[in-house]
Amino acid sequence: MRDFLFDVPWWAPTLIGIIGIGLFVSGNRRQKTNTRTAGLAVLAIAILWSLVSYLVDTPKEICQKQTRQFVKAAVDRDWTTFQRLLEPQADFKFIGSNWQIDGRDELLDTMKVDVDQIGLKGAHITSMQADETDQAVIVKIRVYSTQDISMGQLLDSDWEMEWRKPAATWLLHEVRGVRVANIPPEMIRGSLRKK
Repeated sequence: MRDFLFDVPWWAPTLIGIIGIGLFVSGNRRQKTNTRTAGLAVLAIAILWSLVSYLVDTPKEICQKQTRQFVKAAVDRDWTTFQRLLEPQADFKFIGSNWQIDGRDELLDTMKVDVDQIGLKGAHITSMQADETDQAVIVKIRVYSTQDISMGQLLDSDWEMEWRKPAATWLLHEVRGVRVANIPPEMIRGSLRKK
């Protein structure tokens, strides 16, 4: 119900607004006060619905925005923002392998070294999907990135970000690597300098 009210696709209130305008014009031409008033009421509902949807962020929308901030922080090497978005117990896992990093501090230290080592130049999120459960929001993203290690060639990768709200704000609980350009995780891990 919350998504229906606050995370509405743009076309829904637009369609309702067009219907309201149509009713208003039709009632005005035929001098039907009830139809004209109904048209104005429908148009007002569409405008109100659009405003509410725009002004109120759902947990999914908050986590999607923070996912963009997280990716940007890694590219910009803004480690303060990167750390602020992570839970103290945050961890990293690569699905289908035993590659795992436990804890925010270890994850932060590893990312600092790895981002510099690969020479990350940019990352662009090309698709994003958020799913909400009782205790988490999981944001699935596809990212195209450029880095020195691939000689500037774009690499596509899939990631899952699990956000939880332990207190007042949503924080990143787990980062899951799903796929990086069809390269096995062991090969990626092996190419990264050991700390």
